[in-house]
Amino acid sequence: MSKKVAIYIRVSSLDQAREGYSLAAQERTLRKYCSDKGYSVYELYADEGISGKDMAHRPAVQKLMQNAEEKKFDVILFWALSRFTRSVSDLYQTVYKLNQLNIGLVSYTEAFDTSTPFGRAIIGILGVFAQLERELTSERVSFALDEKFKQDRYIPSHLKGYVAKNNKLQVIKKEADCVKLCFESYLETHNLSETARKLNSAGYRGKRGKAFSANSVKVILKNKTYTGYIRFKEEEKSGSHESIISTDTFKKVQKILNQKHNSRKRKKLNNNK
Repeated sequence: MSKKVAIYIRVSSLDQAREGYSLAAQERTLRKYCSDKGYSVYELYADEGISGKDMAHRPAVQKLMQNAEEKKFDVILFWALSRFTRSVSDLYQTVYKLNQLNIGLVSYTEAFDTSTPFGRAIIGILGVFAQLERELTSERVSFALDEKFKQDRYIPSHLKGYVAKNNKLQVIKKEADCVKLCFESYLETHNLSETARKLNSAGYRGKRGKAFSANSVKVILKNKTYTGYIRFKEEEKSGSHESIISTDTFKKVQKILNQKHNSRKRKKLNNNK
């Protein structure tokens, strides 16, 4: 009886430019593999432009695991372990669950099959190296951003009020008006939730289109970039971009936020006595 195979493919944003890693290339190779083996393809599951850091935030892999629990196929086939997951904890949990369901994991490039004892041992070793690769990549990215900051080329991303153009932050007027209202409202109300309600009532939304909450308001209020500074990790320096909020306004807001924070701490300590 022919095995039913679920093909899983993934590329991150960085992988898009790498030859051989494209979704089309992965799909073409894996379909041919199934054809050569006489396997039938149950379904293709594809996550595009998504990191392999974990499995929780990938729609296709979540659907894949749901279908696995329904035992709709016999094998999950992918290009390489790094395409499937780079998390050791995710890997072990998934292998354990699939073994309970009698579903095998097969990597095309690494030639292992978890339906065999040797394959299960190999996937554990490869999982360690997959996580090591992710951590090294993270270190390289952090180093690159640190160098950009030192060379005055670091640009914060997804910042309400600005857009990055030609290695510089440029003001977006409508978003800048939203930021100004955020600071003005908080100075008036001293209340994060009330400020969020005012912004939402005025028709404003966050950078990714979500309604404002007390937490997202606080993130804006604590961002010194709006005063003309650039901050990276624990360092900050004067930037070349136009400020949206005056330093005086920013300091007044920080004073209120700190007072409220200290008040909550004192109240908590008193309640615990």
